[in-house]
Amino acid sequence: MDEREEFYLRYYVGHNGEYGHEFLEFEFRPDGKMRYANNSNYKKGRMIRKEVFVTPAVVGDLKRIIKESDIMNLDDSNWPEPDRIGRQEL
Repeated sequence: MDEREEFYLRYYVGHNGEYGHEFLEFEFRPDGKMRYANNSNYKKGRMIRKEVFVTPAVVGDLKRIIKESDIMNLDDSNWPEPDRIGRQEL
């Protein structure tokens, strides 16, 4: 991963179940904005949304973690298919 490349990361995990569409999602955008959303209707919970800007050092650490994990070289055909339990996206 080249340090000069534009960086974008999004992770989502969720399902439709007894309490409706419940999910957790976070996103890191090229401008340094991190967005977080957590939707749970358990006990009449409400959606939580947060946005913050992270420093270049945080983005650098995320890039390092992704590079060291070697996830970009893996075949996504092995990623779990959505099922009744839910789905994941990266």
